[in-house]
Amino acid sequence: MKKFIYMIFGMLLACIFILPVSYCNAENTATSEDSNSKVYDLQQNAFKYYQINHKGALGIPISCLCSESEVGDIRKYTVEPKYSESINGNRIEITISQVNVTGSTDNFSSILKDNKYIKDIKLDKLDNNTAKVDIETSGKIDIKVNLVKRRYSSLGDNKYEFTTFIDVTFEEKVKDNSKIIIIDPGHGGSELGTTANFTYEKQLNLDISKRIKENLIKSGYRIYITRDDDSNVGLLNRTDPANLLNADLFFSVHNNSLPLDVNMQCVYMFRGTTVLYNSTAPKPGREFASILMREVSSIVKTNTYPLQDRQSLAVLSSAWCPAVLMETIALTDDGDAKMMMHRINSQKVADASLRAVNKYFNT
Repeated sequence: MKKFIYMIFGMLLACIFILPVSYCNAENTATSEDSNSKVYDLQQNAFKYYQINHKGALGIPISCLCSESEVGDIRKYTVEPKYSESINGNRIEITISQVNVTGSTDNFSSILKDNKYIKDIKLDKLDNNTAKVDIETSGKIDIKVNLVKRRYSSLGDNKYEFTTFIDVTFEEKVKDNSKIIIIDPGHGGSELGTTANFTYEKQLNLDISKRIKENLIKSGYRIYITRDDDSNVGLLNRTDPANLLNADLFFSVHNNSLPLDVNMQCVYMFRGTTVLYNSTAPKPGREFASILMREVSSIVKTNTYPLQDRQSLAVLSSAWCPAVLMETIALTDDGDAKMMMHRINSQKVADASLRAVNKYFNT
C-alpha cells in the first residue's frame, strides 16, 4: 500500500514540475521555428554599390515590412538573412534562402557602369523562396562578405521597414590604410533647404562640400560624396555608403535657419557655426564635432554656439561610424549670408574642415 501511495505521489510531482517545463520548451521551440521560417523580401532593383580608391562595396538588401506589435522594440529588431557564399577565383556565388524576390527586373547597368571590380551580376530565382546572386569580378582583389544592418524607416500607419544588407566588399591587393570619409551635402533636388537672402541652402551646401572633398582627396583621404549635383538623396541613402564601405567618418554639410519671429538678441546669439552629433550613436561624433566647430569659427571668423546633441536626426542615428552635421552659418542672418556670398569664405570653410579632419585622426 505504501509503495502504491509513493507511486501516486511521484506521478503528481512529475505533473507539477516536469510538464510545465516541457510545455515551455515546446513553446520556445515553436517560437524559434516560427522565427526561422520567416520569409523576407529581396528587392532586385534596390541593390547598392559604392566605390572609392582601392575599394568597392555591393549591398544586397534583405528586408521586411512589420508593425511595432509584430517586432517589439523597433530599435533592436534585426532582419537576419540566411545565406551561403562560395568564392572561386573571380566568381562569387551567394545563395539566399527564405526570400521572396520583389521589384522590377534590373540588369544592374547602373552598378556595372564604370565599375572597377565587378564585371557582371546575375540574380536568379531557384525556387519560390531561394535566390542566387552570381558576381563576376575583375582583377586581383580581396573579397569579403558581411552583414550590415540598416536603420529602420517608418512608413506611417505603425508600419516599419527593416533591412539588412549582405555586404560584399572588394579591395585591391595594395596596402592602403588611408581613412574613408563620407561627405554629405545636405538637401538637393526638390529639397531646397533654407531659402533666404537670395540663396538656396542646397546650392551652398554642395559648393562647400565639393571644396571639402577636393581638399581631403589632395591630402590622401578616400572620399565618397553622397551627391555631386542637384539631385534628391533619401535620408538613409546618405548613410548607406558609410555603413557599406565601413567608413571612418560621416560629415554632413548644412547651413542653418532661424525662425522669423525671434528677437534680434536671439539672432545675434544663434547666428554663425554649430555642429550636431548624436551621443547615443554606437560611435558618437562629439570629439570631431568639437574640433570642427573650433577650426571653422577661428578661420572663417563666425560666431559659435554650443554643440547640439541631436539624437533623433536620421543621418546621425543611422551611421555606424562617428557622424556629425555642420551648420556652417545661419543663412537667414543678413551678416552671415553676405559673408558666404563671397566664395573665398566657402574655401575657408573647406580649409578649416581639412585642418579639423587632420587633427581628429592624428590625435
